[in-house]
Amino acid sequence: MRMLLSSSGLDGTLLGEEGCDVVDREGGGLQTLVVGGGMGSGGSSGIYGGGGDVGGRGGSDDGEDEGFGFYESNKNPGGESTDAYYRKMIEANPGNALLLGNYAKFLKEVRGDLARAEEYCGRAILANPNDANVLSLHADLIWQAHKDTHRAETYFDRAVKTAPDDSYVLASYAKFLWDAEEEEEEEDEYGNTFPTDFSQEAPHHHPLTATS
Repeated sequence: MRMLLSSSGLDGTLLGEEGCDVVDREGGGLQTLVVGGGMGSGGSSGIYGGGGDVGGRGGSDDGEDEGFGFYESNKNPGGESTDAYYRKMIEANPGNALLLGNYAKFLKEVRGDLARAEEYCGRAILANPNDANVLSLHADLIWQAHKDTHRAETYFDRAVKTAPDDSYVLASYAKFLWDAEEEEEEEDEYGNTFPTDFSQEAPHHHPLTATS
């Protein structure tokens, strides 16, 4: 399963200046994190796991930047080993915006944990307020989890102002506007079908007349 993770444009590494580090190999989980050139910069970057089941790449075959490619093994559809890997890396690098943003995306797309994804997205924004993709992700999380149109649009506006030519950000914003409009139309339709004023004139009952 492949999904796009954050494209932050950062050139920082995760554990050292070499941009590559090896972690616990037990359990056949992810082993090596490779960072090169920064996300969104066209450089090659990815996460690789044992046994060839998990891999990553930065950019498509035709040269277009697709951000951070992540492949989760069918043998581990819930991403348990990946989740543990991210937590270990974040514990060692709690202020790394790139890592925090990628983990937020992983929590949203793989784990389906919107609450934690929103938490780590917020931490990533604090570490790097100018990452348009993380701002866009945060806006999408706010919309999906809370249906808060105003807050979501505020973050989307920030993302677009930060990266006005980023196709991923623009597409995410367009999808949000479309979904929000549909939501509003459905609410209007529901309101017209089921009016809020349910008060109706009570049926008139003729009084019983006494019979002689």
